[in-house]
Amino acid sequence: MPRYYFDVINGHGLERDDSGQDLSSDTEIRREVTRILTDIAKDEITYADAANIRVNVRDRNGLQVHYGEISFRSGLDG
Repeated sequence: MPRYYFDVINGHGLERDDSGQDLSSDTEIRREVTRILTDIAKDEITYADAANIRVNVRDRNGLQVHYGEISFRSGLDG
């Protein structure tokens, strides 16, 4: 089963995944990216007016094979 690494870029900079996970399909990769993004967003968006969170997925050769990102902005109109 292929191993993938999920690097996170957010307001705290780059957090490189050195452990990785064994996943067997693109669907599993997408689910893991979604889980990571929503978990981080729950913490960061609660206390911020703006947040940008990105997950880059690398294969075992270090090539980026997928990514996901969330951008959030909040403010008052008027």
